[in-house]
Amino acid sequence: MTSPTEADRPYAAVWRRYRYWSWAFWLVFVAYVPALALLHRALGPMPESGSVIFAAALAWMIAFAVIGYRKGNFACPRCGELFFRTFDARPWRADWRHNPFARRCMHCGLPKWAPRDPDAR
Repeated sequence: MTSPTEADRPYAAVWRRYRYWSWAFWLVFVAYVPALALLHRALGPMPESGSVIFAAALAWMIAFAVIGYRKGNFACPRCGELFFRTFDARPWRADWRHNPFARRCMHCGLPKWAPRDPDAR
Protein backbone atom coordinates (compact mmCIF):
# COMPACT_ATOMS: atom_id res chain seq x y z
CA MET A 1 0.00 0.00 0.00
CA THR A 2 1.33 3.45 -0.90
CA SER A 3 1.56 6.37 1.46
CA PRO A 4 -0.65 9.43 0.90
CA THR A 5 2.32 11.53 -0.19
CA GLU A 6 3.21 9.08 -2.96
CA ALA A 7 -0.40 9.08 -4.17
CA ASP A 8 -0.39 12.89 -4.24
CA ARG A 9 2.84 12.99 -6.24
CA PRO A 10 2.65 10.37 -9.02
CA TYR A 11 5.21 12.18 -11.19
CA ALA A 12 7.84 12.63 -8.44
CA ALA A 13 10.01 9.67 -9.50
CA VAL A 14 10.06 10.83 -13.12
CA TRP A 15 11.10 14.35 -12.14
CA ARG A 16 13.81 12.96 -9.87
CA ARG A 17 15.19 11.00 -12.82
CA TYR A 18 15.13 14.13 -15.00
CA ARG A 19 16.85 16.14 -12.25
CA TYR A 20 19.56 13.45 -12.05
CA TRP A 21 20.28 13.66 -15.80
CA SER A 22 20.19 17.45 -15.69
CA TRP A 23 22.73 17.60 -12.84
CA ALA A 24 24.91 15.03 -14.57
CA PHE A 25 24.81 17.06 -17.80
CA TRP A 26 25.91 20.28 -16.14
CA LEU A 27 28.51 18.55 -13.99
CA VAL A 28 30.13 16.91 -17.01
CA PHE A 29 29.93 20.19 -18.96
CA VAL A 30 31.55 22.32 -16.25
CA ALA A 31 34.17 19.77 -15.16
CA TYR A 32 35.52 19.00 -18.65
CA VAL A 33 38.37 21.54 -18.89
CA PRO A 34 39.43 21.44 -15.22
CA ALA A 35 39.48 17.63 -15.21
CA LEU A 36 41.62 17.43 -18.35
CA ALA A 37 43.96 20.12 -16.98
CA LEU A 38 44.29 18.14 -13.76
CA LEU A 39 44.98 14.96 -15.73
CA HIS A 40 47.62 16.75 -17.80
CA ARG A 41 49.27 18.07 -14.65
CA ALA A 42 49.17 14.64 -12.98
CA LEU A 43 50.76 12.90 -15.97
CA GLY A 44 53.55 15.45 -16.30
CA PRO A 45 56.08 15.21 -19.12
CA MET A 46 55.42 11.59 -20.04
CA PRO A 47 55.91 10.72 -23.74
CA GLU A 48 52.48 9.06 -24.01
CA SER A 49 50.59 11.74 -22.03
CA GLY A 50 49.11 13.20 -25.23
CA SER A 51 47.49 9.88 -26.09
CA VAL A 52 46.10 9.46 -22.58
CA ILE A 53 44.67 12.98 -22.57
CA PHE A 54 43.17 12.43 -26.03
CA ALA A 55 41.55 9.17 -24.87
CA ALA A 56 40.22 10.86 -21.73
CA ALA A 57 38.85 13.78 -23.77
CA LEU A 58 37.19 11.38 -26.22
CA ALA A 59 35.61 9.37 -23.39
CA TRP A 60 34.42 12.60 -21.75
CA MET A 61 32.84 13.81 -25.00
CA ILE A 62 31.05 10.50 -25.49
CA ALA A 63 29.75 10.67 -21.92
CA PHE A 64 28.61 14.26 -22.52
CA ALA A 65 26.77 13.22 -25.69
CA VAL A 66 25.03 10.27 -24.00
CA ILE A 67 24.00 12.32 -20.96
CA GLY A 68 22.85 15.19 -23.19
CA TYR A 69 20.78 12.77 -25.25
CA ARG A 70 19.11 11.37 -22.13
CA LYS A 71 18.41 14.85 -20.76
CA GLY A 72 17.19 16.29 -24.07
CA ASN A 73 14.90 13.36 -24.89
CA PHE A 74 13.08 13.36 -21.58
CA ALA A 75 9.58 11.85 -21.88
CA CYS A 76 6.67 13.75 -20.35
CA PRO A 77 5.24 11.88 -17.34
CA ARG A 78 1.66 12.60 -18.45
CA CYS A 79 1.57 12.03 -22.22
CA GLY A 80 4.80 10.06 -22.75
CA GLU A 81 5.89 12.28 -25.66
CA LEU A 82 9.17 14.20 -25.76
CA PHE A 83 8.88 17.05 -23.26
CA PHE A 84 11.22 19.50 -25.03
CA ARG A 85 10.58 18.56 -28.68
CA THR A 86 7.64 18.43 -31.02
CA PHE A 87 7.29 17.87 -34.74
CA ASP A 88 5.84 20.76 -36.70
CA ALA A 89 3.87 18.98 -39.44
CA ARG A 90 2.86 22.07 -41.41
CA PRO A 91 3.65 21.39 -45.10
CA TRP A 92 5.90 24.44 -45.48
CA ARG A 93 7.75 23.70 -42.24
CA ALA A 94 7.92 19.91 -41.60
CA ASP A 95 10.63 20.13 -38.97
CA TRP A 96 11.31 19.42 -35.32
CA ARG A 97 10.83 22.28 -32.89
CA HIS A 98 13.09 22.11 -29.85
CA ASN A 99 13.06 24.27 -26.74
CA PRO A 100 15.48 23.04 -24.05
CA PHE A 101 14.15 25.71 -21.66
CA ALA A 102 10.46 24.84 -22.07
CA ARG A 103 8.45 25.34 -18.90
CA ARG A 104 5.61 23.13 -20.20
CA CYS A 105 5.43 19.95 -22.22
CA MET A 106 5.38 20.86 -25.89
CA HIS A 107 2.64 18.26 -26.48
CA CYS A 108 0.19 18.25 -23.57
CA GLY A 109 1.17 21.42 -21.68
CA LEU A 110 2.04 19.75 -18.36
CA PRO A 111 4.01 22.30 -16.31
CA LYS A 112 7.60 21.37 -15.59
CA TRP A 113 8.07 19.94 -12.08
CA ALA A 114 4.30 19.39 -11.65
CA PRO A 115 3.89 16.73 -8.92
CA ARG A 116 0.58 15.53 -10.41
CA ASP A 117 -1.77 16.22 -13.28
CA PRO A 118 -3.22 19.73 -12.70
CA ASP A 119 -6.40 18.79 -14.60
CA ALA A 120 -7.14 15.83 -12.31
CA ARG A 121 -8.66 17.90 -9.52
